[in-house]
Amino acid sequence: MTIDFLSTGIALLTFFGISALMALSLNLEYGVAGIPNFGKALFVSVGAYTAALTYTYLLPLLAGKTPIYPCGANLTDALQLRTGIIREAMGIGLLNFLLTLVIAAVIGGLIGYLASYPALRLKEEWYLALVLLVGSEIVRILVRGYEPIICAHNGISGLSQPFVALGNPKLASFLFALVILALVALVFIFSERLIHSPYGRLLKAMRENERVAQSLGKRITRTRAQIMVIGSAIAAVSGVLFVVNLGFASANDYVVALTLDVWVMVVIGGIGNNRGALLGAFIITVLDRVTAIAAIQLDQIGFQLEFTYIRFILFGLIILLMLRYRPQGLLPEKPLTTEAHSLLKTQAQK
Repeated sequence: MTIDFLSTGIALLTFFGISALMALSLNLEYGVAGIPNFGKALFVSVGAYTAALTYTYLLPLLAGKTPIYPCGANLTDALQLRTGIIREAMGIGLLNFLLTLVIAAVIGGLIGYLASYPALRLKEEWYLALVLLVGSEIVRILVRGYEPIICAHNGISGLSQPFVALGNPKLASFLFALVILALVALVFIFSERLIHSPYGRLLKAMRENERVAQSLGKRITRTRAQIMVIGSAIAAVSGVLFVVNLGFASANDYVVALTLDVWVMVVIGGIGNNRGALLGAFIITVLDRVTAIAAIQLDQIGFQLEFTYIRFILFGLIILLMLRYRPQGLLPEKPLTTEAHSLLKTQAQK
C-alpha cells in the first residue's frame, strides 16, 4: 500500500487539533480547577449531536428549503438534501458550520452546568468523577435508542465540513485543518490568560485546598460550576469538529474509551500545563495514526494478530511508566508568580 504523505500529514494535523481542544478543556477542569471530569465523552458528544440536528434542520432553512425528517423512509432524501446543499452552496454550508459551533458551545456549556451542578456538591471528588462517568454512559445509551436525534443506532451521515464544495479533497481538508488549528490557538491563548489571571489563581487555590479557599469567602460551588461551563463549551466545539471531519454521527464514537484517551493526553503532557496538554494530544494522535496505519499494512499481508488493540496496550504502558518515573508529566506545571512577588524579590536583593 502506497502512503500519501501529504494527506496523512493533513489528517494528522486535523486529528491533533480536535484532540488538543479536548485536552485543553480537561486541563482547565482537572489540571487547573481539580475537577475530575470522567464524563468528557458526554460533552464532546453534545457537539456531535448538535451538528446532526443543525445539518438536518437549520441547513435546509438557510438554503430556503424545507427540512426533511432524517430517519426511516426519509433517510435517503434527507441525506441527498444535506449533501446537495453543502456541495452546491459553500456560503450556506460555511454559515451553518459557524452557527453550529456557536450553538454547540452554548448548549455544551448549559448541559455542563446542568449535568455537573448537582454533582459538584459532592464532598469527595472521585464521587463526582463516578457521577459524570455514569451520566455520560446513560446519555449515550439513551441517544442510541432515541431515533429523532441521530436516528438511534443507525446514526446520521452527510455531515460534511463546508470546504468540500471546492471540489478538491486535499485543498478542502487543508483549509479545514487550518480552521481547526486557528481555533486551537484561540482556545490556548484564552486558557493561558485565564490561568494567569486572579480567577485562575482562585481555581488553583480551590484545587489545592478547597476548605482554605472557602474560608477566605470564595464561593467554591459556583466557581467549579463556572469552569465546568467553560470546559464543556470547548469540548462541545471539539465534538462538532470531530463529527464534521468524520462525516458521520454515531453514539458509538463517544464511549468511555474516548474519555480515557483525553485523560492520557493530559497526564502524559503535564497536569495543569496547557503546553503539556498540547504535547500529550500530539503524542497520542501520532501513536493512534501510526498504529492505525500499521494495522492496515499488517492486515494486507495476512498478519493474524489484531494489531488495532496494540494502541490500548501502548497507552496502558505509557500511563504506568509516567506514574512510576514522571508523575508530573513531560511538561510539569510551573508555579505562578505575580508582579508583586517580583517586586518584593527585587527589593530584597537591594
